[in-house]
Amino acid sequence: MALLIQGIFSGFALGAIYSLIALGYSIIFSTMRMGHFAQGEFFAIGAFVGYQFLVKWEVHILLAFTAAIVGTSVLMLIVERITYRPMYTREGMGLLISTMGMMYIVQWIAKIIWGNEPKRMPPMFGEENVTYPIRIFNDEVRISRTDLLIILICGMLMLFLALFMKYSKAGIAMSAVSMNRKAAELMGVKLTTIISYTYVLAAAEAAIAGMLMAPRFSVVFTMGTAPGNRAMTAAVMGGFGSMPGAMIGGIMMGVIETLGAFYISTLYRDLFTFIILITVLFWRPQGVLGRKLVVKV
Repeated sequence: MALLIQGIFSGFALGAIYSLIALGYSIIFSTMRMGHFAQGEFFAIGAFVGYQFLVKWEVHILLAFTAAIVGTSVLMLIVERITYRPMYTREGMGLLISTMGMMYIVQWIAKIIWGNEPKRMPPMFGEENVTYPIRIFNDEVRISRTDLLIILICGMLMLFLALFMKYSKAGIAMSAVSMNRKAAELMGVKLTTIISYTYVLAAAEAAIAGMLMAPRFSVVFTMGTAPGNRAMTAAVMGGFGSMPGAMIGGIMMGVIETLGAFYISTLYRDLFTFIILITVLFWRPQGVLGRKLVVKV
């Protein structure tokens, strides 16, 4: 029982990181009505920038986090302005295909700057193996301090995002654009500015997720592919375009992956998640919290 609870708790920590990336997918989809295939690569850029500041230049961890967020957001702004924006008024799949191409371009940029050798990020929160004992049902459960802090940080970020979307002027404008782009423009919302905000917000979330995930895995230019795919799967499971759904889908993904690896084998991580995805889509094609799209003709 104790091992099960520890596994669930570790899965929550991993799932919270997936949720941050999945929220970026959902925010972009709700505004643009399309996926952003390069989201995982911005997760990797956040990890690389954090590595540069934290390991190479030995700055304070808070400054490294800030640099990762700013650096990744600036790169996203450049990409959005040069590559994505000219596609907004064009018909067809040009914008979607450009995000697929950008996935490889960002990988190439990371490889040129940092090389293809894996890098090691030190533990973010002191010793990695520090645990706290908690007694549940007469069993002592050892909870990792790192997992606890990751859940706390991700939870605070998700709360901040929810408040930002509900109460800030930019968040309200983003919600208006997601509901009806043409009506929002007629009400005075500058569409290109709000789209830029959307991409920057998604990039910042990916950068934070990359910094939190980096100590657990090697920092390498291809590191964003697997978490990006899992986060997109989490967004689909929760309901693409739904922020609460992205959070739930990410947590589900993390718990399933962790428990499946613990009780069966780490070789089948992807298999577990896609089995659950297929099951969810058979049960609710629109996702756990998604809504059916009704088109009037």
